[in-house]
Amino acid sequence: MADEAAEAPPADVSLRPLVAEDLPRVAEWLAEPHVAAWWKEPSEFAAVRDRYLPCVTGEDPTEIFVIEVKARPAGLIQRYLIADDPDWARAMAVAPVPVDRAAGIDYLIGNPALTGRGIGSVTIAIFTDRTFRRYPRAEAVTAAVQQANRPSWRALERAGFVRVWAGQLDSDDPSDAGPAYVYAKRRPA
Repeated sequence: MADEAAEAPPADVSLRPLVAEDLPRVAEWLAEPHVAAWWKEPSEFAAVRDRYLPCVTGEDPTEIFVIEVKARPAGLIQRYLIADDPDWARAMAVAPVPVDRAAGIDYLIGNPALTGRGIGSVTIAIFTDRTFRRYPRAEAVTAAVQQANRPSWRALERAGFVRVWAGQLDSDDPSDAGPAYVYAKRRPA
């Protein structure tokens, strides 16, 4: 992971691992209306700490990175092996991807002034390449997004992802409520 933080994508975008000191900012981002509409998690600091600190300490296998623009925090992007969460693997089994050999990503631009500038697409593209390197057995990287969240799925498309499924995911996560799309990018040959 350390080498990833040193590799900066174009356009002054860089990634660094999430640390505990970032959690107050994460709470602020989750409270932003443009994030809260889709990322339905509590934004109170205690809830954010309880949810994200295990990722920082390595107790949870999800790897979370802070997206920085010109060295200033702008958002989050995370990755995980789908098979690490049996409930999510069962929900994602509807998509035509090998969930036992796939990684998943989630992302948000928390700073509203930085939305709509292509930062998400650049970050997703670079992060997907890094995810394939991180997980050599992964045949695909996937993302589930609400159909109504057009900016999110357009960012995926601009990053080279293809829509592979549309419907209602069988998930207890409130962020997955409603019609969804699953996007995937296959490992390059």
